[in-house]
Amino acid sequence: MHRAAPLFIAILTAVSCGSGCTTRPYEQDYQQRLQDFRGAAVFAPLAKDPTEFADGRVAIRLPSVLEPPKEDDGTKGRARPPFVPEFPGFVGAYEKMLMTTNTQLPVVLTIGAVPVAERRFSEVEAAILEQVRRDEAFPKVDWERGRSVEPVAGGPATWDVLSLTGQQEFESTLAGNVERKRWPGRCEIWVSADPKQEVCTVLALRAPDDVADQLPVTVAEMIELAARTVQPPAAPAAEQPADAPAK
Repeated sequence: MHRAAPLFIAILTAVSCGSGCTTRPYEQDYQQRLQDFRGAAVFAPLAKDPTEFADGRVAIRLPSVLEPPKEDDGTKGRARPPFVPEFPGFVGAYEKMLMTTNTQLPVVLTIGAVPVAERRFSEVEAAILEQVRRDEAFPKVDWERGRSVEPVAGGPATWDVLSLTGQQEFESTLAGNVERKRWPGRCEIWVSADPKQEVCTVLALRAPDDVADQLPVTVAEMIELAARTVQPPAAPAAEQPADAPAK
């Protein structure tokens, strides 16, 4: 009995080791899949693929709830925040009209792309702040500088943020009648603040409080997710000399 015990232990150890060795790759694969799933769940409010703007100078995964605007329904008046009519590097806007009781109100994401060869991000921020402070609701607002995010596509990791909460103008539609008036709402303006960037990206997401709860996440969370997906401009393909031998 005593002589058999060491043999039994050796066999049991070998079996355990063999089992562990065979399950380790599976466990690693499982953990990777779990991590990928969690990452996908975080970005579920956004489109799966990025949309390019300004001839590829900026690409971003847009909130999936938003849609391309229709140019024939007064969208041009909604495309930019009313307190930033001269939106730096404006390249487009996406929106969604949401219903509250008996009134339609817009949620709008405005996008800008400014080559740093034209203006540095500090100049972009100064231009935005000067306009915003003219609005009676935001005379003393200022930038929150150095907001860090974890980019997922090689884009900027540092942003400066202007958070505007309070009465602001939105275009409302009631029984087919369009009216611009002030509603309680929130607007987040994000400016990429990486000193080494080639293009300064400007994002502004705004929503009236009355419809904000219809979004899958808060305004602040949604714009941060979008900012994390911003892609830098693709490097230009190297030109092959005309007399280079064909491969």
